[in-house]
Amino acid sequence: MNLTFLHPEAGWLLLLIPGFVWWARKASRVRVALRTTVFVALVAALAQPSLIVRRGGPTSVIIVDQGAALSPASRALAASAAQSVVAQAERNGPVVVIQRGGAPLALKAVRHVTLPESGQTGGLPHALNLALAAFPLGSEGRVTMIGSGLGADRGWGRSVDALLARGVVVDSVPITVGRRDAFISDVAIPAGRAGERVSARVRLDGVGQDLSISVFSGDQRVGGAGPIDLDGPASVALAVPLDQPGFMPLRIELTRGGAVASQFETAAAVQDPLPILYVDGGQAGGAAALQRLAGPGLRIDSRAPAALGGIDLSAYRAVMLDDVPASALPVPSQQRLIEAVRSRGLGLMVSGGDSAFAAGGYAGTPLAAALPVTIRQDEQTEDPSVAVAVVIDTSGSMLGTPLDLGKQVARLAVRKLTPADSVGVVEFYGGRQWVAPMQPARDIPEVERAIGRVQAQGGSEHLFGALQEAYYGLQNTQARYRHILVISDAGVNADRYPQLIRHIAEDQVTVSTVLVGGSVEGEARMAQWARLGRGRFYVVGDEFNLVEINFKQPQQKPQPGVKRGGFALAASAPSFGWGELAAAPPRQLDGYTQAGVKPLAQTLIRTTTGEPVLASWQWGAGRVTALMTEPVGQGTARWRNWSGYGDWMQGLIARTADPRPDWDVRLGRVGDRVKIVAQRVRSADTTAPQIRLRNAAGEAGPALSTVERAPGLFTAEGPAPMDSAVLAEVRDGRGVARAALPAVSGGQSERPVSEADGLPLDQLARLTGGTVIQDPSRVSAVALLPGRPPASALDLWGWLCWLALALYVADIVYRRWPPRRIAV
Repeated sequence: MNLTFLHPEAGWLLLLIPGFVWWARKASRVRVALRTTVFVALVAALAQPSLIVRRGGPTSVIIVDQGAALSPASRALAASAAQSVVAQAERNGPVVVIQRGGAPLALKAVRHVTLPESGQTGGLPHALNLALAAFPLGSEGRVTMIGSGLGADRGWGRSVDALLARGVVVDSVPITVGRRDAFISDVAIPAGRAGERVSARVRLDGVGQDLSISVFSGDQRVGGAGPIDLDGPASVALAVPLDQPGFMPLRIELTRGGAVASQFETAAAVQDPLPILYVDGGQAGGAAALQRLAGPGLRIDSRAPAALGGIDLSAYRAVMLDDVPASALPVPSQQRLIEAVRSRGLGLMVSGGDSAFAAGGYAGTPLAAALPVTIRQDEQTEDPSVAVAVVIDTSGSMLGTPLDLGKQVARLAVRKLTPADSVGVVEFYGGRQWVAPMQPARDIPEVERAIGRVQAQGGSEHLFGALQEAYYGLQNTQARYRHILVISDAGVNADRYPQLIRHIAEDQVTVSTVLVGGSVEGEARMAQWARLGRGRFYVVGDEFNLVEINFKQPQQKPQPGVKRGGFALAASAPSFGWGELAAAPPRQLDGYTQAGVKPLAQTLIRTTTGEPVLASWQWGAGRVTALMTEPVGQGTARWRNWSGYGDWMQGLIARTADPRPDWDVRLGRVGDRVKIVAQRVRSADTTAPQIRLRNAAGEAGPALSTVERAPGLFTAEGPAPMDSAVLAEVRDGRGVARAALPAVSGGQSERPVSEADGLPLDQLARLTGGTVIQDPSRVSAVALLPGRPPASALDLWGWLCWLALALYVADIVYRRWPPRRIAV
């Protein structure tokens, strides 16, 4: 017997009693006592006291399994164990027996409930709920479970939680199921897109050898595995190709020796293809070729680069820039694109050759910062070939020091030439002749000796003819640059030379002049010739002022950004989430764009020299992938002979695209109805979706009534017969999301329950503080502790109210009683 208070906080009012007594101090002691007692009674009534009284012994509930999953010997062992438990429990209190399956056992109990072994009422959750309802209020009770823990309904989690909340102790007597033939216990097929191969997981149980699994879509076999040797629960993964968007019926068969041992029918929800925006850099038919390559899993829309600025990017999962030069993509369009990647999760894939990356002029652009590769443009020093014709004045005025200086200048000039260049030397005096004819500059010492043999003689009237000879000699050369070097003291008549030099310069032949000795008038004349010939003018006054003329003009020329040829590929290190996409394709690559890799990027495929071919990284909310070649162009010519190239390319684009679905759809059966929960994921739309159920023939039913439970979270309920699959569609303005649940044939689960899905009786007993009896034949030797007896509660607050009222009436009577009678 225990006294409890529902509201003990009311006891704080008792602190007012001293003040109450002081206030009524002038009254008689009887009246003060009566009023104080009334106050205490009211405070006690406000605390709502109850008296807990326990009567009789504890209630015991025995759950015994007699289902067909147990062998006859196991069922007899379970019945014998139940009789032993009942014999112990009936001495302590009432006994309730809950039997699952089989004929009713002859057990002494105040209540005997027999449940079917199939259907919802035959599951363990229903038996546990009945056991919990058998215990009176305030009694924790005790349950003894005798069986295998297997049941038709596998959702026993809530029932176990209720037992734990009530403090019910569970004892368990596990009964082994025995040997069972192999069967399919469950099949899980994830939703996928059309043209995609999904990994279906087939759960098996039982015992069998030389088993095979086949997956059929109609009469066509689309996948399978085997041979399999089975000894207990196991899981097998199968690749299942999905065809058209919609619901794809599947039949999974487990065969042994050609005979079907078990069968499971379900349906796969096939989503619409991913919408991809393909921006073409000018390659004719690139979008159509990529669509044929990737297959129906992608819906490729092609647009020109100029239209990218006005396209609604939220309608696509990824944007692919294929060989698009930076000049075709304005900076505002680039900024808008990378902002959609960073903030909204849009996928971006950049590929190409001659017009992409560095070769496309992306260095320093906004898009370059989002790429996982560095824009690298290598340069090489180009030393173009030259042809030089040296025209040296050997007239009488050059005698002595001027001619010596001229020879030295000529020698220094030809020493800078290489064997790829051409050189010739013409002298003029009273006549003109080739000292060294135009020739490749392979023997420079011989040319220098020819220069050293010239001697001053005659006049200088034939400079005009010498210039013509040098010009004609240069006409037959194939050099990149052609030069004429005139070395003279300017002692010639200058009337006809400007016109000739202008003509030579117009033919891309430069004329430079060197004045040795001479006068101020000659200096002005030769400076004018150099200016007209687009060359340079030098003055050499003595041997200390010699000039070293270099006709070579090295240039920094960008190297081609694309390497062409055959390049072997190396496998990369495993990368999380990429799977087989990170493995190098078996074919050689015919060309790729050179680039480096940024520190945080993943290199998925590279050449044997370490240069990246495929790199990717996360850029804000989206992913950016760089393929350093043309997916349907010259660089992947050999890849297109690879049978797996289409699946590889589809997987690559899908991995780069925004992986979030428009809707996250969950289905759950509740009896013969289904509850649909749809959570909006990507769209910012606030309108309610349209939810429908389809039958096996593909016909859509009426739209279900939806309820918005939270922003973007909608629920609906509809009929779901147990003998048909649940095919649900959630449709909004952008598209449709699908989900499917397999049928439960005939309203019952005809498939045995796998041991992996059974209720672990030993763990349940340990969790609740019960006893595990591993040997059912020794149940009578184990003393099961009794639970607490049932209790009843007696509320006292009403009686206290009556007591306060009676004392208040007594106080009134006392005050109204005549004082004379009180005195007497």
